[in-house]
Amino acid sequence: MYEYLRSGTEQGYAHHVAGKVTASRCRFTNGSAVQVLAQSQSSVRGHHVQRLRCDEVELFDRDVWQAAQFITQSVPNIPAHVEVFSTMHRPFGLMHELITQARQDGAPVFHWCLWEVIERCTDRACSRCPLWEDCRGRAKQANGYYPIDDAIAQKRRSSRQAWQTEMLCQEPHREDSVFSEFHPKVHVRPIGYDANLPLYRALDFGFANPLACLFIQVDEEERVYVIDEHLKSRTTLAEHARLIQARYPHPVEVTYCDPAGRQRREITGTAVTQELAALGIPTRSRPSRIIEGVESIRNFLAPAHGPTRLLVSPKYEHLIRAF
Repeated sequence: MYEYLRSGTEQGYAHHVAGKVTASRCRFTNGSAVQVLAQSQSSVRGHHVQRLRCDEVELFDRDVWQAAQFITQSVPNIPAHVEVFSTMHRPFGLMHELITQARQDGAPVFHWCLWEVIERCTDRACSRCPLWEDCRGRAKQANGYYPIDDAIAQKRRSSRQAWQTEMLCQEPHREDSVFSEFHPKVHVRPIGYDANLPLYRALDFGFANPLACLFIQVDEEERVYVIDEHLKSRTTLAEHARLIQARYPHPVEVTYCDPAGRQRREITGTAVTQELAALGIPTRSRPSRIIEGVESIRNFLAPAHGPTRLLVSPKYEHLIRAF
């Protein structure tokens, strides 16, 4: 970003430059200056600037990003603001959070992809073009600079998911996700409690990290429906038990839990499962390898034969985000 500024300044506006343009800083005759900062606490802190432009913010260390929020400072006639640029690489990553917050605050969000910058297509047959699936003739009206041959070459040497993320700016890639089979369009549907189906609960323990309880029903064809969720941090076990029991007064077939809950705690000498049982929530668990559980859930998300067998209500954003 600084190199673009530097080359443009040297080519057309050199008479506005005050002093020598260095590798990281340039000053102008009107008193303004531009400096490139490394992504580190020591580099960011201590500056007071009117404009902060952050490139590839998705890759920022969160502590550095937080530190950067406090270095902008308005001066007369120049209000301070922050500008952010990035591809959304990660599901629910930093860029997703910033875009969500910007829309809530009414801050402007600009979205662009390959079709805003590609050169005009003048001599190619759409029916034989590798870009046709995504382009649909848009390059015929384009007026950009990005070579079509480069775009074709990049598409051929990348995965479909990476292409959609990096070049079409559609959705962040999920190649590193444990459950990459999960997709909201497939697995999220309006569902609710069915009195004709058995009700189960599934518990994972936590304190600083939230304790999570899913309310689940299963039909005669072994389709799993997640109809509700309880998620709360820094709460006593007794309060969790009260909230969980109040959520659904209907009879519960079984409450399953993480086997780690059977381990006795050093201070109390009791296990979480024992304490829950005393509070009216007996639990059941069995030891298993993590990969066994992961494969079991994958089998329900995307069975080798037939449609998905796991559905989640759209109301339960925490579970959807976790997937």
